[in-house]
Amino acid sequence: MDTRRQKLLILVIENYIDSAEPVGSKFLVSDADLDWSEATVRNDLRALEEEGYLTHPHTSAGRVPTERGYRFYLKNLDLNKVKISKRDNDVLGMSMKEARDVELRYKNLARSLAELSGETVLFAVSPEKVYFTGLSNLFSKPEFHALELIADLSQILDHCDRCLDQFFSEEEVGGEPKFFLGREHSFGDMLSALAFSGGPESLLVMLGPMRMDYRRNYALMNKIKELL
Repeated sequence: MDTRRQKLLILVIENYIDSAEPVGSKFLVSDADLDWSEATVRNDLRALEEEGYLTHPHTSAGRVPTERGYRFYLKNLDLNKVKISKRDNDVLGMSMKEARDVELRYKNLARSLAELSGETVLFAVSPEKVYFTGLSNLFSKPEFHALELIADLSQILDHCDRCLDQFFSEEEVGGEPKFFLGREHSFGDMLSALAFSGGPESLLVMLGPMRMDYRRNYALMNKIKELL
C-alpha cells in the first residue's frame, strides 16, 4: 500500500473510532487539512474499499473500516510508546491498594478498567468462574442499538465459558496483553478482545466493538500488567 492510501486509511479509522460515523472524502479534505483534491481522495477511498480495507453503509456516502482495515491499523501501531495519564494511573493504583486478596484485587481492577475504558471487562479464574463488569458499556455502543444484535451478544455472553477456553491456552495468551479481532475469538465477529493472563489461573479480557480505542485500551491493560 502506498503512503498516501495508508495515511487515508489511518485517518478514516481514527475518525471512525472517535465519531462512530462513516467518513467521507469531503470531511477528510476539509477537516484533516489534506493537500490532495477531493477527487483524488475519493478515488483512493474507492480503491481501499475494493482492496477490502473499507466498506460503506448503503445509506451513507462515507466509509467505515472492515476487519481487514482494523487489522492493518493495529499491525502498524507502536503500542509500546502509548502511556496512560496520571489520573488513570492513580485510579488503577488505588484499586490495588483497596484489595485484601488476589481475587478481590482483580475484581477491583476489572471495575476500574471498565470505567476508564468504557468497555466490558471479564475476570476469570477458570472458564466456569467468571466475573463481568461494564456490560452496559457494550450495549450502549452505537453499533449495537439494534435489538437483534443485543440479543445475539447476550446469548454469546451467557455461554462465555466456551468463549474463554482459547484464552486459557498458554499458546494464545501469555504474559503480554494481546488483541484478538473479529473471527480470531469466539465472542462474535463484531467484537474485538484484549486479553492478558496474570498467571495460570487468572485472566482479564476486555471486550468492545472493533471501533475501540486500541492505543488507550492497550496502555490501560499494560499498566495493570505492571501493577500485578
